[in-house]
Amino acid sequence: MKTNKNFQTFLKPQEQVDLFFRESLGIVQNPNFFSFSMDAILLADFVRVTRRTHHIVDFCSGNGVIPLLLSHKTSSAILGLEIQKDLVEMAQRSIQMNGLEDQIQMIRGDVNEFKRHDVLYDIVTCNPPYFTLGDHHNHHQVEAHAIARHEILLTLEQWVAKAGQVLKMKGRLVFVHRPSRLDEIMDALWRHNFSVHRLRFVHPKKDRPANTVLVEAIYGGNKGGVNVEVPLIVYDDSENYTPELQQIYYGK
Repeated sequence: MKTNKNFQTFLKPQEQVDLFFRESLGIVQNPNFFSFSMDAILLADFVRVTRRTHHIVDFCSGNGVIPLLLSHKTSSAILGLEIQKDLVEMAQRSIQMNGLEDQIQMIRGDVNEFKRHDVLYDIVTCNPPYFTLGDHHNHHQVEAHAIARHEILLTLEQWVAKAGQVLKMKGRLVFVHRPSRLDEIMDALWRHNFSVHRLRFVHPKKDRPANTVLVEAIYGGNKGGVNVEVPLIVYDDSENYTPELQQIYYGK
């Protein structure tokens, strides 16, 4: 582990460092911006990397949580793309704090304008805005939070289309979203030459409906081979994390 233990040298006023215990990594957090959620951690855990994985790009990267977590699973080059300047700067400090400058690059940019340069990507990950602009009851008053939660700057159609432009043939788009939008998600994927390969539904408790879905889609893949994995249950009957969630969070 390369993490620089002198976290305070990387922090600005109001900031703190949160720790990922399983990965032995730290991340800079600021209450003025949208903090990463469980969804990001579950997405990073859901991503499968192989020896053939060489290049990964993370759309809507926020403060860099998914690139940081993926660095624990692979030595592949990882690029994080985020439109909000302050979040990019926070992520860059987290990368430096963990000694991962040689593996992770964090850049500011609009997903709509992103262009691949000398590589096609093996994996695109995305923890996108979940809510449409018409979903008024979920609007957040803080602009940075609203951008992260609502399709203000980036729609479902746009990030799926962009993934198809930068992935190599049979490359994988891996993302997290809300089950209530599965019909739109499937339509967008099919329109842009993706086939769904893996689905996993996340339930807050075993007797509650799923409130999150994890999806792996293959660019140029064959339709008809969807693997619906066993559900992931977050809390047991005593309101404690289930053993699988404890393994994901704490490695135990």
